[in-house]
Amino acid sequence: MNQWSMKTKVAVTTDIVKRFERFSDETVLFVFDPFLKSNQKVREMIAYLEQKNRVIIFTEIVPDPPIEKVVTGMQMALQTEPTVVIAIGGGSALDTAKGIIYFYQKVAKRSINYFVAIPTTSGTGSEVTSAAVITDTANKIKYPIFAEVLIPDEAILSIDFVMTSPPSITAYSGLDVLTHALEALVAKGRTNYSSALAEKAITLVFSNLVECVKNGQNEDARIQMHEAATLAGVAFDNAGLGVCHALAHQVGALFKVPHGLANAMLLPHVVLANAKDWTAKSLYADVSRKLKLCTNGLSDEVAVIKLVDAIKRLSKDSVVPATLAEWNIEESTAIRAAEQVADNAMNDFTFQSNPISFDRTKLKEIYHKIV
Repeated sequence: MNQWSMKTKVAVTTDIVKRFERFSDETVLFVFDPFLKSNQKVREMIAYLEQKNRVIIFTEIVPDPPIEKVVTGMQMALQTEPTVVIAIGGGSALDTAKGIIYFYQKVAKRSINYFVAIPTTSGTGSEVTSAAVITDTANKIKYPIFAEVLIPDEAILSIDFVMTSPPSITAYSGLDVLTHALEALVAKGRTNYSSALAEKAITLVFSNLVECVKNGQNEDARIQMHEAATLAGVAFDNAGLGVCHALAHQVGALFKVPHGLANAMLLPHVVLANAKDWTAKSLYADVSRKLKLCTNGLSDEVAVIKLVDAIKRLSKDSVVPATLAEWNIEESTAIRAAEQVADNAMNDFTFQSNPISFDRTKLKEIYHKIV
């Protein structure tokens, strides 16, 4: 049975406060990055909501949210019993909020009336997905959590929060979007609906990412990338992800490589590996032709190679390292981790929806391409 759904209401606006008119006599838990405490927009939101609601603030956000921070936030929730959660930030802030909601409802058996996500990067798509990734820092493993309760009721897309995003963050986030879309395109759970969104997201990334990296003040390009992230998020939340994410989660946990960068390093090699499946090859080739990377007369094999070349060129133009060595990880250190990376990747939830069920040897082969 094919199934497709989209729970989240998406608002593209800079008038964020107007979206909060509905809230009265609620206990609102704000979850956001600590540097946003002094942000004028955030202060306006808090001041507005405090007029009719009780407001609680949690800002213990760190990259690759560890389980310890989620537990701290969940304990705050147990004490304050929020009815509304508003998360503002990049993937780490949104995932922390989702982790708090997930465990709060598991432990306290209480529900949240409304969950609002406001992304400050154009990347994770977390504002529309049922996914969160929590890190076990002791064992250096990232654990994806998938649950319907984690899907925000509303996503507010405002370029006010992305216009000043640094070039590196813009690049890593944007290539994460491309990875989401290309994995959703060939994932086992794909449908015509998810594929349509994935294809549009891919087109928007290729058309706008480099401009956002080189000229961050281009409002139109920023809006296009913000919407691409959401489109790709809905696509992969319905279709699934794949081996690129399964491996990237391990690379990020072991070597502190930003998630989008880990995906960017692995993506060309995963596309080539997945193209051994004739259906995946055909889907990649169709996208390659739609992007006008090759003519219709060329074979699928050539079309896929053109797509891979374009991915590599996009990363290069976005000034993104292509290997762990370029990220200053010693080759010997990276090689020693190969067995652990492969083993943990096979247990990663995202591994299950890849079009090909690779064995440990093949996973190590892909990983070695970025050492």
